[in-house]
This record gives sequence, C-alpha cells and structure tokens, in this order.
Amino acid sequence: MAHRWNRPKKTVIASGLAVLVAGVLSPWGGPSMVPAAAATAAPAPTPLLMPDLVAMRAQDLHISRNGTTRKLRFESGLGNVGDGPVEVRPDGQQDCPEGKHHASQVLYRDVDGNGRYALKRDTQVARRSAGCMVFHPYHDHWHFEAASRYTIFRPSRPERTIVAQRKMSFCLRDSERVPAAFGTFRYAEHYGACSRYSPQGISVGWVDVYQSYLAGQALKLPRWVGDGLYCLRIRVDPKNELVETRDKNNSSVRAFSLRGDKVIYRDSARCRPKA
Repeated sequence: MAHRWNRPKKTVIASGLAVLVAGVLSPWGGPSMVPAAAATAAPAPTPLLMPDLVAMRAQDLHISRNGTTRKLRFESGLGNVGDGPVEVRPDGQQDCPEGKHHASQVLYRDVDGNGRYALKRDTQVARRSAGCMVFHPYHDHWHFEAASRYTIFRPSRPERTIVAQRKMSFCLRDSERVPAAFGTFRYAEHYGACSRYSPQGISVGWVDVYQSYLAGQALKLPRWVGDGLYCLRIRVDPKNELVETRDKNNSSVRAFSLRGDKVIYRDSARCRPKA
C-alpha cells in the first residue's frame, strides 16, 4: 500500500492545493464551488500490528501445606505470538480507584508495510483505554490489573468452579521465549521495568512467567477436596481489556490427579468438553 509520505511530490502538492481551494470564500460570502475531481480522498490508516496473547499451560504444580490448610501452587505464563507487542502505558487519561492509575494500550502501526514489527521503524501508534494499574506490595512494583484468572474444576462438572482467583495482576515483561511449538521468533528482549511510570509489555515471541513461589501463584483448596482428577484453567486477559487478533487461544488447561499431597499430571484432553 502506498502511504501519504511515500507519494510523488507532485501528488502531495496537488493535494495541498485542493485543500486550500476548498477553503476559499466566494464574493458572496459562501464557499466557492470546487469540481469534485479537485477533492482528494484521505489516505487509509496504516494497519496496526496486533498482539496475540496465549496462555501457557500451568507448570510446577505442587501442594504446600500449613497445618490443615492446603494450597495448590503452580507456575503460569502469558505469551505473545502476534504481529506486534502488547504494551500498556500508565497515564492520567481516565479515573481509577484510589491507589491505582489508568493505563492505555499502545498499538504500533506497520509503517514500512512488511507485516512485521520493527522497533526503530514502526514508531506510529494508536492508543485505547485498558483499565488500571495497581501497586503490588508483595512484589514491590506496579502491575497491570486483571491480567489473568485461575480456576479449578472437575472434568465431569466443568460448569462448577471448585476454587478460583477472580483476577490476577501482572507486571508485563519479557521473561523467556515462547516454546518452539508456537513458532520461531527473533525479537530481542525489550520490556522489563515495572516502576510507577514505565511502560510494560510483552514482545513478540516472549512470555511473561510467574513462578510458583511468588505471591498469588496459589489456590487454596477447600477442606472437602479429596483425591481425584481435577483441571486447572488459566485464562489471560479475563476482562477482555486488551485488543488482540484473537481470543480463542486465551485459555489453557492442565489436568492433574491428587493423591493426598501428591500431584500427578494427566492427559489434559480429559478436561476438554465432550462433543
């Protein structure tokens, strides 16, 4: 697609004249009549390089116990396999509850038209509201709110939630590259800061990983939960506050069995709805 800044000089000059002529007043005070051929259509917006969030399947599942209280601890990850980074920037564009501040999602435009994000070339952006950011006292830095949701259910009763974390806040950053099964990406690590005013994000081909020992990476099991087969679902962007190319890959499921305090991985196909 030809962009406005790439057109021949004559075309640019002609467009400028058309704008000026259209603004000339007639001797009677009204706008002068300009032939339709003199008008120039506005160029189409440069396409956006959209992110595509994917939920990594839970890893490092194990039980931690404190007296009679049991927690299932696990590692989770948010990956990006889209055409552009997922990025949020703190700003004051809208109000948030006390102790939080508003964030906008930044979407980069494909300036050079090659369909791939380039840090130094694709510098034009579009912005949209993406909710709030909150300070996490245990992690001692700022998080993007509602980044993920965790749920445990039985495969025989997927509609019945045993326990859930309604929404988890994350500092979005590049932790490690996505598994090879998602493809090969060659983008360098870029995001890492989690301060009050720093942009947060996940580069194309990278995963934001949260290890099992971190605060919030656990679900407290009700006392009545006994041995048996269970499913742990991770859903990223559960409130749909981020724009991306598709949402169908925003969930992952890990099947596991409990035998006392022992966790055994099972075939995750057992957690999928039956046709």
